[in-house]
Parts: sequence; C-alpha cells; structure tokens
Amino acid sequence: MNGPCIFPRLESSILCGLLGFWFALSSILHSMEPARPNIIVVMADDMGFSDLGCYGGEIKTPTIDRLAADGVRFSQFYNCAVCGPSRASLMTGCHPWKVGQAPGQSIFRNLERNCVTVMQLLKNNGYQTCAVGRLDMVTADDWHDPTQVANAADRFLGSASNSPGNYYREVTGADFSRYPKGTPWFRDGKRWQRPEGPYSTDLISDFVAEFIEGTADSDQPFFIYVSHYAPHWPLHAEEEDIAPYREFYQGQDRKTLMEARLKRQIADGLMPEETQLHRSMVNAKPAAGGLLETERFAIHAAMVESIDHSLARTMTALKKAGKRNNTLILVLSDNGASHQMSYDKGKVPDGVRPGSADSFLNQGPAVAALNNVPFRNYKASDYEGGIASPLVAWWPAGLESKGRVSHRLTHIADIMPTCLELAGVRHPDEFDGRAVIPLDGTSFVSALRNPAEKAEESRVLAWRKAVRDGDWKLVWQHPAKPELFNVGKDRNELNNLAADFPERVLKLKKLHAELFQP
Repeated sequence: MNGPCIFPRLESSILCGLLGFWFALSSILHSMEPARPNIIVVMADDMGFSDLGCYGGEIKTPTIDRLAADGVRFSQFYNCAVCGPSRASLMTGCHPWKVGQAPGQSIFRNLERNCVTVMQLLKNNGYQTCAVGRLDMVTADDWHDPTQVANAADRFLGSASNSPGNYYREVTGADFSRYPKGTPWFRDGKRWQRPEGPYSTDLISDFVAEFIEGTADSDQPFFIYVSHYAPHWPLHAEEEDIAPYREFYQGQDRKTLMEARLKRQIADGLMPEETQLHRSMVNAKPAAGGLLETERFAIHAAMVESIDHSLARTMTALKKAGKRNNTLILVLSDNGASHQMSYDKGKVPDGVRPGSADSFLNQGPAVAALNNVPFRNYKASDYEGGIASPLVAWWPAGLESKGRVSHRLTHIADIMPTCLELAGVRHPDEFDGRAVIPLDGTSFVSALRNPAEKAEESRVLAWRKAVRDGDWKLVWQHPAKPELFNVGKDRNELNNLAADFPERVLKLKKLHAELFQP
C-alpha cells in the first residue's frame, strides 16, 4: 500500500526508535572491535631452522617455546638467503632485486627510492616506532644516516652498516687485524659510544624494555623491530651461558644430535614422516681447531639462548606496561645457518677464553649442519638450508586455535602486508612525492585467525637461483644442472626429478624469468 501514512506520529516514533537502536548497536559493535595491535618483529641473524626448541633443537629457548605453544608455528616460511635481501624484503614487502638488493650489489646499500618501508607507513599512520640492533633499511632514505633513520623510528639504538663486529666493544685501531671492522652505534638520531663490556644482546634487551615501559600510559599502538646480531659470527657469549652447553656437547655424536632434532620435528608435524637427513650435511666437515669444535657448538647455542633471554625481558616489560594481550610477536631468522669461515684461523690466543671479546671463531660447516636440520646447504644458498626459517607468531587477542602448525607457504615479504592489514593502513601508490611500486608479499592475517585455512598450493616464490610453484621447486645452484624437487614430500631435496619431468622444468624456468628481473 502506497497511500499516506495513517499513523504519522507512530511511524515517526518507530523510525526514531529503530534509528536510535541502530546507532546504539553500531556503537556497541564498534567498541567490541579490537584495537590495532602492537607489533614486535624479532629477527635473529644466521639462526638455523632447527635451533629453537620448538623447531626441534636441544638449545634452551623456553620463552619462544611458550610463545609457540600459545601461538602458531609456520613450517614453510622463507627468507631471501642473505641478510641484505631479506631485510629489504621484510621492510618493503617487495622482491629484494626490485628495491636495490639485486645480485652483485652491496648488501649494505640503500634501498631504491621506488618503495616505502613498513616503519615509515606505520609511523605516518599513528604508530610509535622503535628499531633496535641492525638498523638496515628501516627507511627508504639513507639508513646509514641517523637523522634519516629518525624519520622512520621514534626511538632507535644500534648500528647502521657492516656485520656485528665485536659483541663487547666497538672495534678500533690495531684490532682490525683480528676482527671484522667495527660499526658505529647510534641512539635516537645521534652517534652513540657503546660502553665496553656489556653484551650487545643485553643492550638491545634493555632498550626494548625501556621503550615498552614508556608506553604504559599511552593508547597509541607501537611497532618494534628487534634486529638481533646473534648468533652471527664472531662467536661471542657469556661464559656462564656457554659452560652448560660445553658440558652437554662434549663427546656428543653430531649425527645423533641431528637425528634427534629431526625426530622431534616429525613428531610435532613440522616435517613429513618420510623426511631423512641429507648425506652432505651428515658428512659436513668440522672447522679447523681440534677441541675448539665443542666450543663452537656451545658458544653458538649460548648466543641463540641469549635471544630467548632477551625476549623474556620483553615479555616482562609488556606485562608491566599492560600491553601483553593485544601484542603480536613474530620470531624469525634472516637466512639459514652460516658455514662461512671468514677471519677464522681455528686458533684462539693463549690465555684467551673462546667466546670472549678477544677471541674470534665462526660456526663452520659441521655446526651449521646441525643448526639447519633437516635441510640441505647453508646461508647464501637457495636450497632449503639457505632460505627456510622458523616463524613463530603469538598474539593472545587475535590468534585462533593456539599451539598449531601452519603449512601455509609464506615469505618474509608477507610481513609488511600483514602488519599493514592489522594496522588498517593502505599501501600507497605514492609516498613523500615519489612513486611506489606494488607489494609482492601477501598478508597472512587469515592464517593467524583461521586455523582451517589451507596452504596456498598455487603460490609462486622466486629467489636468485630457485623458484617454487606449489610443492615443486627448481634450483640451479649449478647453472648447467637444474634440479627439480617435490618439496611437499622431499623438503631436504634428496631426489632430483628433473630428468623425469622436463616439461615442469621448462615451466618453472619461465616463471622464474618472469619474476626475477634484477
């Protein structure tokens, strides 16, 4: 009936009532929406896939293990094999070769100005931002310049170039003959003379805790990038942390340790049941130095445990500040374990404690082979041992079905779009007057919130010398001998199927050519 209303006052009263009810309901629903989460990204340097206890390791990492028990572990999370490309990808959400980290270029060069970093976008959209440790590429401007870093990070402490150097002091003068060049530290926009004596990881821990506790009275969300130096060489750690591991590893058979890690991974659903150790890793040669081999295992383990101690300090600060419930923590590594032997002559001066500020050791192949169980090869390689990383996600207010393993195919470039989605921030086409290229990563928020989500079988990922399409992966570490693996069944790349599937080899080569354009 379309005639005039017979009861105009009643109709008006009902309409007003309905509108009032709708606004009240909207207000209630809006108040029920979770606030934008705090986000903490914790990245280890050169940590192997199986070093964490929750990924099969015998190293004591109780804090991270508890986060995994209440969170999500990703079994197929990838990085970019080397520190510079991984950090470029994490910060920009793009393939590293698109933003200034193409092969043959310095891993410490600036990003191209065709991108914007997650820290820049979050700061411009209401987040307090903090960067600690390695400050690589936190801004698309000159990240070697502390005044430029200050445009992306409200607070920061750490170094803006080169390797970790010495974990106890800034290396200068004659020490260059025995150590890699030291790197200057900066604090909140200024050159900072780091004190001699305190361990680098402890300096990082103190600064993060100070920042978090300073947010106690603020409703403004924060983003913290905790970029650890550990366990990158030189092998330095506190004697009290090394001693228990020295006792544990003394006389241990490395293959037995590797088998124990793999057994735990299979039991936890991180690896397929048929997974075997790769012969090349079982037979990896120890570094020079005789009895120092045990020291290498022990110091490396102590360095990994120091990251866990650091995170324990962070958790205490979150609880003290009342920020624990709505904070997302991501724990990962920038690449696989390192077998590199730079500077290491296999000797420690007489009277010097291995692991002290006056010593220099690398992990070497045998130690790194244990760190990377069950994978083949090491850092800088595009086999799984170079590019596979643990990823632990913990978020009390946002995770569903805690303590599970996600087999979603995930990449370090996905972290930026994940953070942007949670923060309600759009990735721009333009920033600071310059054009910005699109994201290559994809958000994995759905994997955090939906335990029933299945892996993206059709996803394609590319590296310098590898490409993966679903379960199929093509690797050409040796250019004339491409290797094809079904990593859904063969994660440690034992069985080369290239001769059996030549058409798939051609398909993957074509996909790689489309994606990898440095």
